[in-house]
Amino acid sequence: MKLLIFAKSLLKRKYLPFLFVLIAGLMPAFIDNNYLITVGVTCFLFASFGVCWNMISGYGGQISWCHASFVSIGAYTSMIMYRQLGVTPLLSIPVSMAITFVVATLIGSVSFRYRGPFFSITTIAFAEIVRILLLYFNDLTGGSAGLTMPYTGANPINLMFANDIPHYYLAMCVLGLTVFITVKLEKSKTGYYLKAIKGDEDASISLGINTSRTKLRTFQLSAILTAAVGAFYISFINFAQPNGIAGMDFSVRIGSVAIIGGSGTVWGPVLGAFVLIPLIELANALMGGRGGAQLLYGAALIAVVIFQPRGIIYYFMEQTFSKKKNTESTGERPK
Repeated sequence: MKLLIFAKSLLKRKYLPFLFVLIAGLMPAFIDNNYLITVGVTCFLFASFGVCWNMISGYGGQISWCHASFVSIGAYTSMIMYRQLGVTPLLSIPVSMAITFVVATLIGSVSFRYRGPFFSITTIAFAEIVRILLLYFNDLTGGSAGLTMPYTGANPINLMFANDIPHYYLAMCVLGLTVFITVKLEKSKTGYYLKAIKGDEDASISLGINTSRTKLRTFQLSAILTAAVGAFYISFINFAQPNGIAGMDFSVRIGSVAIIGGSGTVWGPVLGAFVLIPLIELANALMGGRGGAQLLYGAALIAVVIFQPRGIIYYFMEQTFSKKKNTESTGERPK
């Protein structure tokens, strides 16, 4: 109970992000368990995926179910260029981002002309196309058997390390960068436009906002960042298989991280990742390969929709706001 009260009080403090970075940065020094470090890396990377998804789907209200495709573009581009050409993933990341930019432009240019669920349906169709193409070109992608990143020894240039601790700090830096970009987006003119579009698109158009262009630019940013994080993700797991990394389940998991944590907020996806990913790992440990992960985040989504529709982070925000309002009404000084 005291921990919950402490967490609530921190939300109104400006140093919360610095406290998070401090605690996360010191964790490897106190944890002598590589599995827990691995879970931490996964949390950071899925938090980054969630933050990217949140840009277009949380702030803009345009629900995308093809972000796994962007992850797979980043992952497969990195692996293929390394295996075929010996190019370091650090150089293949800009290539994957360029490919994703073109793809996102094609999807957005067509779908953002229309209202309703058209964009979501288009992203579902695109995700299935990417998955089938990865299965079809098996000589290049490994097909259903998947593709591995050959380990050639510890080499930071190739994002290969002797253990998971460097990956941990690298993933933390990746998350920090995506959060920083989100903060800048939220405070920019585009961020205000996105919130207006999400609230009432007709009213936004009447005010002179080019809604299609705003949504397209945000979708492009969200897509290229997701592809970049995908390259770091594949350097960590060293294996990609179309039905896994490009499947609808992966996209749903990315969206679930943001929805459960609180979409439309900077820290909601981060909170969602650090709640959902450890629970999924626990479910997999207890239930093995019998669908425990799917069952768990399905139940978590239902629970959030019923009890806290806007996400877990809003519970703390509402409690903090309510306490502040009561303090102002009674004339007491806030503690």
